[in-house]
This record gives sequence, C-alpha cells and structure tokens, in this order.
Amino acid sequence: MNDERPAGDEQRNDPVAQAHGELSLARIALAEDDLGHAASHVAGAIAWAPGLPEAHELLAALVARAGDEGALELFPVEQPAFIGAVVARAHLQGRHDPMGGLRMLAQATRFDAAQPWADVSWVRAIEPRRLDPEDLARLFVAVMPSLGDPAERAVALANEVYLDLARRATTAHPGHALLHGAAAGLARRFTALTPGALAEAVRWGAHGHRLRPDKLTSVWYAYALKADGRLDTALQVMRQAWQAQPGEVDLCADMANWLAEAGRLDEAVDLLDAAMRRVPDYDCAVHTAARLRFQRDGDVRHLVALVDFMRKHPVTSHEHADLDGACRGRPWLSMVGGPAESVINLLHQVGRANQDRRDMSGTATVSALEVPSALAVVRRELPGLELTIEGPPPPSMVGPQRPDGRVLWLYDGLIARPAVPPPSRRARELLDGLVWPSWPNPVAAYDQALPLGQLGADDLVSLLVHPSPGTDEKLPDGVWERACQAYACLGLLHCEELRGGAEPGDTRRSRALLTAIAFGMEDWTTESALFALVVAAWLDPACREEVRGIVGRRFLDAMEQSRERVVTIREALAELVLVTPQMVPEVSALARDLLARRDGEDETFPPPPAAEPAKKRRWFGRR
Repeated sequence: MNDERPAGDEQRNDPVAQAHGELSLARIALAEDDLGHAASHVAGAIAWAPGLPEAHELLAALVARAGDEGALELFPVEQPAFIGAVVARAHLQGRHDPMGGLRMLAQATRFDAAQPWADVSWVRAIEPRRLDPEDLARLFVAVMPSLGDPAERAVALANEVYLDLARRATTAHPGHALLHGAAAGLARRFTALTPGALAEAVRWGAHGHRLRPDKLTSVWYAYALKADGRLDTALQVMRQAWQAQPGEVDLCADMANWLAEAGRLDEAVDLLDAAMRRVPDYDCAVHTAARLRFQRDGDVRHLVALVDFMRKHPVTSHEHADLDGACRGRPWLSMVGGPAESVINLLHQVGRANQDRRDMSGTATVSALEVPSALAVVRRELPGLELTIEGPPPPSMVGPQRPDGRVLWLYDGLIARPAVPPPSRRARELLDGLVWPSWPNPVAAYDQALPLGQLGADDLVSLLVHPSPGTDEKLPDGVWERACQAYACLGLLHCEELRGGAEPGDTRRSRALLTAIAFGMEDWTTESALFALVVAAWLDPACREEVRGIVGRRFLDAMEQSRERVVTIREALAELVLVTPQMVPEVSALARDLLARRDGEDETFPPPPAAEPAKKRRWFGRR
C-alpha cells in the first residue's frame, strides 16, 4: 500500500484544502462522464481527508452513476495499492459486505493509524449482532498493534470508532470469550483518550477469561491487569496459563519482561531458567534471558552466547530485538566510542555549526602530544590555528608499539604525516555511502560493512588515515572520522584480497593485519583495529582466545604507559576489553575500575558478581 499524495510541506499543511482540490477535479470529470478520472480524484480526496463529508457525497454520486458493481470496478486494488482507492473500495464494499469493508479499513489503519479511515457513518451504524464474533475478534487483533500500547491521544482519537464497535460487539455477543479478550486488548490502548477504557479492558478481559481460560484470553486479561497497575495479579493469571500449557514458553518471556520492568531482575531470570529447563532451545526465552542477564551483571558473555545461539538456531519467522536492546547506547556495542583528546574539546568549544571556523586564526597550546588522527582533524577544521605542543615526543607514541606494528603515520618531531597515500575515489565513495557512527549490534555492523570487502587491503588501510570529513553538523567533531575508521577495519575482515583462496569467513590474514595496526602507532586506528578483532571473536569462537590476548595485551601496555604520560585512548581500550569474549576476569576488573574512576560510577558496564580470588599469573605473554 502506498500514499501518492504530494510530499511538499505546503501541500500537507492543509489536507482539507488539498481534498477539496481533488473533489473539484472529480466534479469536472464526472460532468464529462469520465468516471475513471472522477474515481481517481475521489480516492485522492479520501487519502487527504478520510472523513470529509463532500468526499463521501461524491463517492455516492459515482455509485449512482455507475451502479454498485461498476463503482467497485472504478477502485481496483492493485499492487502497490493506493490508500485512497483501498478506503473508497472499503466504503463501497461495506454497503453489502460490512465485514469485508471493515477488513479493508483495518488494512488502511495498519498502514497509517493517525488517520480516521474507519470513522464513517456506516461503521458507526453497524449492528454487531449480524456479524460473526470470531471475525470481529480477528478485526480487533489486526488493528491493535498499529495503534501503540497505549496509543497516543491523536491516534486514539482517530480510531475511537473501533472502541465504539468493541463496546457494541461485546454487548451483542456476551458469550464469546475470544471477542471479549480481543476487545480487552484493544481497549487498554485508549487510556489517553478515555480513562475509563482501562476499566473496560479489565472487565472484558476478566469476562473472556471466565468464559474460556485459555492462552489467548489469559494473555489479554493479564495485559489489561498489568496496565491497571496490578502486576502480581497479572503474573498469577499468566502462571496459571503456563501451568495449564507448559509448552507455551513465550508466556514466560512476557512475564520476565514485566518483572524486569519492575526492577525484579532476579525473579525474571529465574523464571526464564525454569522455562528453558523445559524447552532449552525456545528462541524467545533464550533471547530475553540473554538480554536480562546482561542487564543484571553487564557481562558480555551473555550476548556472545546469544550470538552463538542465533548462528545455530536461525529464526526466519520473526525478528528479535533483544540483542539490539542490550547493546543500545553502549560504546562499541552499538556506537563508536567518543574521542577523549583535548584538541577535539577545543573544536567542540568552537562548534561545528560555526561556518567561519575554517577562516579563524589564533593560537593554542596543549601540554603533551596527542594521537595523530585527532590532530589531523583539528588541522583540517582550523587551518588558521597555530597549535603548540609542549614536551618532547614520547618514544612510545612516535613509533610502533612492536617492531612488526604497521606504521600509518610518520613523525617529524611532534608533527605526524600520513605514511600511506590517499585512497581511491571509489573506496572513499563506497565507505561514505554506508558508514554511520551507530549500529544495532556488533554483528549488524559487520554485515553492514560487507560491500567494503570488494576493496583492496591498501585502499582500506588508506581510509584509516584519510577518512572523509563528516558533513552532519549534529555529530560531534571526530565522531564521523572514528566511525569511518571502525568500518574500514570491519571491511578488512571482509577483504577478498586478504582471504585469497580461503573459505568465506576465514579472517586469519585480516586478523594479522588488524593486529599489526593495533600494535602500530598509538592512534584512533588502534581502537578501530581492536574493535574489528573483537567483532571477529563474536562471530568465530575459534579465534576468541587469540583476540582476548591481543586486546588484553594492548590495554595493559596502555595502562603501563599511562604511568609516565597521558594515554588518551586508554579508556576506549578499557571499553573494548569489556566487550571482548572470554576476557581474563582480572583484566576486565582492571578495565571496570578505570572506567568507574573516569565516570564517578560505572553505569556503562555494571560489575559482575564477585569471583573467587585467582592465583597470580601472567595474563598475556609478550610476543
């Protein structure tokens, strides 16, 4: 279904005027006996203003001219269907087949619930006793998801006609359990418009449940009780339904979500554990349990285990949002970490929206050398700035961390210049077309980077040093460039050139290059390379021990160096430690402690339960 109305703001500001314009054209066509064009303009008017009386008067005039069957033929439902034609046809069909017309209006409501498609006189005048209560229940089930739970006031107002129909239907069919349950599910969405609707929902839900206490009536009744603030009673209804049907584990997923919303995480997880003892591979329970466990203790192993489960048990019938929900708002799990350099803070003070900042001149001093990617952004954005860097160049910054580290920058004293040429135009355009600083979860970020695999390794490495300047003024300085670097490194995991003749998914050569970058020059590219390695470990259990050692070792090196100087990427490396599968607990604890000191209290990754003291050992061997 589509909406072919003009998209300009001016036209949309006054939909009634637009509808009248369509009706004027329809009258001209009707006067010329051009019924096809007249019908097209009537459909356009209905699309603009579904409840406009003049539109329905002209629709009736078309029926009088063409007859019932002929009028239906004037509004064919083609693919893609035009919303105005669908609604017009629904009104015509409703004259002789009310249920058929209602089903078409429900489709329109699902397409755009903000419009009063069904609020017309013939729907208000329907006698529900003449309709099959089963069909009415299905109608309410079809409509309710599009309304919101609860519906916003404007949406509730546009669709109050369905609540009115539910009231009359439950009165006409007092003995139909499914209808009362569906009416309860519908009514609880109208509290913003009618406060008494919630009491109606509870009453209808209770009646339907008494008539036939099965899974559906239990769920609708329980949801109404929960919306009414009676959580424990709602849980009791759901538990009784689960006891009656132990295989219906999705009931536990709902209850667990309710308990989690109420802050009762332990109860929620215990309930899911009980459910999975009965049905170990039930996807809804596994997904919900992983999200809630991560919410409770912040241990990324729950999310990694979920990814492993998803790989072994792909679900095609519906989508789960638990992994996305758990990752949302967390550095590296759903977005690139923010820059920590003082020179970027200087740019923040000037502001991205300042159109004149590239023409500014002045002086600034920083107390120590900062990473080359950050300085490159500052020099590009403030070319008139005379920047003074105090102190000598630290050897651990101006050279690679290891002899085999990849050198992406060359230092002349305190000035770093790219050690690799700019990327090809094709590479830059391909990267710019798919990059964004946030993603649903690490696996989704990997999938989004797939097109970059067609680029050569040299092009992808060049993109790390020569990212495009971001054009979105809403993004903080440096974030776009860091996102480009993260995706370029994900592109290396897909790089066909590096894979050679190996099987798809074999990232050994890619990981070797990423490791060399991670132990090259201290830079934002260190973080992006480690991020890509972490993503590889999420996807491939066989490389987790290797990646754990690389990420942990690089973080400990940064911690050691920070005793002598400021390491601006240190906290970002700590965040990466906490998203690395199978990380050594002591290293994770060190990372948590560092981030807690930075933030005052660690809200990003809550501490896990206390573990037994470990024996002293070297966590990672030096290469």
